[in-house]
Amino acid sequence: MKSLPILAPVVACLLIVLTYLLVQGAAPDAARHERTLDALRTVILYNAALQRDVLRARTGLLRDYDPLVRSVGRLDEATGSLSIARDVAGGEAQADIDQRVTGVTAAVREEEALVEAFKSDNALLQNSLNYFNYMSSRLATEGGGLRAVEIGVLTTAMSRFIGDPQPEAAKAVAAALDRLERPSVDTSSASDIGSLVSHARLIVARLPAVDDLVARLQAAPTSERARALQDVYLQAHGRVSARASLFQALLYAAALILVGYVAYLLARLRRNAQILRERLEFERLIASISSQFINLPRDRIRTEISEGLARLVAQAGLDGAQIVVSRAGDTGPSSGYVYRRPGIDMPARSANDTIELASRWTLTDHERQGCISVPRVGELPEGPEKARLEADRLRSWLCIPLWHTGERLGFLALDAVTHERHWADDDIALLRTAAEIFANAIARERSEREREALQARLNQSQRLEAIGTLAGGIAHEFNNILGAILGYGEMALAVLLKDSRARRYVQQIMKAGGRAQDVTEQILAFGRRSERQHHALRVEPVVAEAVDLLRASSPATLSVRTHLSADDAAMMGDPTELQQVVMNLGTNAAQAMNNRGVLRIDLDTTAPVEARMLSHGNLPPGRYIRLAVRDGGSGMDQATLERIFEPFFTTKPAGQGTGLGLSTAHGIVAAHGGAVDVESKVGEGTTFEIYFPQIERAPQDAQKDEATDVLIQYGNGETILVVDDDRPLMQLAEEMLAALGYEPVGFDRTPAALSAFRTDPERFDLVLTDEVMPEMTGIELSGHLHRIRPDLPVVLMTGYGRPLRSRQLTAAGISEVIKKPLLSAAVAQCLARHLH
Repeated sequence: MKSLPILAPVVACLLIVLTYLLVQGAAPDAARHERTLDALRTVILYNAALQRDVLRARTGLLRDYDPLVRSVGRLDEATGSLSIARDVAGGEAQADIDQRVTGVTAAVREEEALVEAFKSDNALLQNSLNYFNYMSSRLATEGGGLRAVEIGVLTTAMSRFIGDPQPEAAKAVAAALDRLERPSVDTSSASDIGSLVSHARLIVARLPAVDDLVARLQAAPTSERARALQDVYLQAHGRVSARASLFQALLYAAALILVGYVAYLLARLRRNAQILRERLEFERLIASISSQFINLPRDRIRTEISEGLARLVAQAGLDGAQIVVSRAGDTGPSSGYVYRRPGIDMPARSANDTIELASRWTLTDHERQGCISVPRVGELPEGPEKARLEADRLRSWLCIPLWHTGERLGFLALDAVTHERHWADDDIALLRTAAEIFANAIARERSEREREALQARLNQSQRLEAIGTLAGGIAHEFNNILGAILGYGEMALAVLLKDSRARRYVQQIMKAGGRAQDVTEQILAFGRRSERQHHALRVEPVVAEAVDLLRASSPATLSVRTHLSADDAAMMGDPTELQQVVMNLGTNAAQAMNNRGVLRIDLDTTAPVEARMLSHGNLPPGRYIRLAVRDGGSGMDQATLERIFEPFFTTKPAGQGTGLGLSTAHGIVAAHGGAVDVESKVGEGTTFEIYFPQIERAPQDAQKDEATDVLIQYGNGETILVVDDDRPLMQLAEEMLAALGYEPVGFDRTPAALSAFRTDPERFDLVLTDEVMPEMTGIELSGHLHRIRPDLPVVLMTGYGRPLRSRQLTAAGISEVIKKPLLSAAVAQCLARHLH
């Protein structure tokens, strides 16, 4: 009990001391401490980012100044947060901290002013640099002589000044500008040269100022002051913590942990800076690869893709890469690009293997951002995917699809053989950007190649159309000549004795005229000007008959083998023209084999579900009858293959071919709405495949031959008005009509004929008029006659063979159209139909 009075004061003193020590040893607010450190780190980090972005902007790598604005804004926020560091310690230490906080804030404000000045000056400088580069390049290219030399000297001096903006370099630029400003004889580029000189002087004036701003920004004391403030702050905090460490050992341990954490942050900052530098280099590489394809000629796209693939592999630290290309609907093998780092030994993987592996990938756990990412092949579950990758000796694999306008063109596969590679999300995003660049280049190369092919086909079509128009005009004139030859020859035969020598001579003339008429018909068919009467017909009997004719005209050394399996397949067409196609193709094939060997002719049906691009046209989806003619002849090279359907083009010696056989066949196929596909290899032979649109089954009577023998009916003195601007042909028609028992009245001018008809309309029983005449066409003349006398029969003669509109013929009162050259039997039958 005696000790109680003593113990009580001791305890009270101890409590007072402990309380005092606890109060003095109380640790600062940890949250406040962390916020202070975060604010300091933010100042340091964003000051470094600001200096980096300033350098990027100075070199032209920064597209805009948004990063600078963001960095300045974060610096403002961070310096505002530093106010919480003012109540950490007392006395001189706190005053020192307050002073350093003010110093950091002032440094940040100074940097903001420098950034604002830099943005305006650098924008003006970059604009002048771009204009100077553009205008100097253009003037040096377009100009010549001394002016081009002076521009070259100026460009060299400017490059040296930009690289090292020293006074000597500035003087060299100024001297070059003075020489360039001297008057010149060439006044056309004076304005451009003046602009060039103005921008060059602006560069000389602003570049040192901008570099000075960059240097001042790089030398700004913000980071040093922030670090010094951090050191002073940590020292004050350490002293407070040291007092508390006597009673709070854990507080000391926490301080050690804090120091270790700071060290970790510094190490992480260095690591992040290294990653940032690597990513920046990667972004530059991708930008460089993208810029390579701007305005690049098509023939260099494939080379640049291969080079870009090699650079991508080197930058990413991989062992190989592969681009495989395949479009939906293609029937041929896939194509692509492959690069392997030198010294890497791995099996060759085909494009089809890569496409099959990527398309059938089933391990969804390894799919990221639409890509297949396999950082460790050995950890894959057992299956075909793992077996395929291990067979290729891969340790890591990344496969990125190549998309273009919603279409998957193929894949970009990246291989790691010597080491494992883990791809972060940012890495995959950059690699996907590279894949998009390659996909756009591949799609551009493909579209330009298709455009060139289509343009070549369009040019060929226009050339054939022009030649066809010319051929039709020639055929018309030739028909008029043949009309006189055959007409007078026919009348000569009528008056000559049967066994006379003169009759035999005239018969030979008529035979030669008939052959000439066949050539004319071929020319008209090629020019698409001959009138075609298409009707439903079964193809197989027509082709079989043509094959029989071909066999009959072929020597014994040529074997014609057929496989006709079209059954009842029908088409709209002309049987004579279809047989002409078979005969022309068969004759051409036989000549290619020198009439020796086996000629195959096949007929079947096909129904493609997708459009096909043929060698000479496009084949839309649908049902078709396919005629194939194959020979084992000498074949054709690509240059010959492109010209085979040109009229009068032939590879045969002079006198052995007209060059109209294939062109005529092509014209007939086109008129029937068909398409042609030709495959040929030199030394292996040629295959012609003709596609005709198939229709429903033809009526049974569509194949009947409607030709019947008709006896010539003579006239009873009816008066026939004959109009033809070719006077010899008009006279020939008069003599022919007189021989047939009619009374002809001929005119070689339409106004005279119309005047005679108006004088006495009832005098004439029928009008026979030519179609093409200079003063008035036959249809126009018929219209005038029809209005005067609607019941008058009018027969129109034409040598062009082009189809005429039935509505136009009916409106002009034309009863029938007959072809030139005129023969007595045809004229007699026509007149009999309308008069008797």
